[in-house]
This record gives sequence, C-alpha cells and structure tokens, in this order.
Amino acid sequence: MATIDAGVEVRTVTAQPLTVEAFKPFGDVISVEGRERLPIDLYGDAVDVFRADFEADEPIEFLLTRGKVRPFEVLFLERHFNLTQTFFPMGGVPFISVVAAPDARLEDEVPATEDVRAFIVPGSVAVNLHKGTWHEPPFPLVDGQVIAYTSHAALTAGLGSNLDARKNINQLDVDKRNIKENAGYRLRVVLP
Repeated sequence: MATIDAGVEVRTVTAQPLTVEAFKPFGDVISVEGRERLPIDLYGDAVDVFRADFEADEPIEFLLTRGKVRPFEVLFLERHFNLTQTFFPMGGVPFISVVAAPDARLEDEVPATEDVRAFIVPGSVAVNLHKGTWHEPPFPLVDGQVIAYTSHAALTAGLGSNLDARKNINQLDVDKRNIKENAGYRLRVVLP
C-alpha cells in the first residue's frame, strides 16, 4: 500500500507474528522449541542444553542498546557479511524486526518493497540473521527496552560512522542504504 505524505510516497509493510518457517529466509529463531536436546548432563536433568548456530569471521562483542519507542519508519536497511547478527531482547519485551533476504531484488539500490518483511519478535526468543540479511535495527515496543546485539570491532566502528551505501564496506562490514535518498520513498511498518 502506498500513500503520499508531504509530497513523498509512503509504502507500508505489515508486521506479522514471528514463526520459525516464515523467518527462515532471513535467519533463525533462537528458542528451545524444535531443537534437539544435547546429551550434556548438567545437574542431572535440572538443565537442558540446546545448540543454536552462530557464525563470525572475527571475534565478537555484544552491544547493549536501550531504546525509546520511535516512529515505525524504516530509514535505512543495512547488512553485514562477517557475522550472523543476533538480537536478544532483554526483560521479556517483544520488538519489531524488519528484514529482507540477502538475495532480495534491489530497486534503486535498496531491497524491493515486496521483499521486505516485518516480524513481531516475542520477548522469549532471539533472532539470528543470516550473513548478508538486510535489516533495520530493532524497533523497541516500550521506552527503555534493552536489546543485546552481536557485533565485532569493525562493525561497531562502522555503525558509529556516517556511512552511505557501500563506503568502506570491506573495512567496517556495513552496507547501509538510505531508503528515502536512494529510492525516493518512505517505508513504514504497521501493526496488524
């Protein structure tokens, strides 16, 4: 759906509930559901252990963000090639994740609107994006929401810089595209 706001076309993507199957093109849902328990004996049967895969070409670090509710407008879509980036909600609070597959069709150097998806991620799980998955940083649903992100030193430096599309992508592992500047429209997320 598209409308006009202050002379700029506004396109929308409707957030949908997160399911393992629906999220598969973009990454993995990290939860114990559907995973095989590993044969690791911790305190008898008091602790079950499950594996969730993660890949990184460099040593990882965690970033903690404390966000305020912001307008559900996707300003940038970015991607990283040296790790499978994970977003962990803290405190059991859900968030909105906006993604497009690594091989999404590009229009005006941003993923085509019909390839962009938004998911309501429950506070009891995390999402782990495939390498190269396009995404907007998570949208908090409450003020003060804390979300932990996986990163690495170059990526963290890249996030703090004024990158535009493809500038220093090899050194900083950030391919960041401004939707309005590149494609001339605004993209909003609407809740169901």
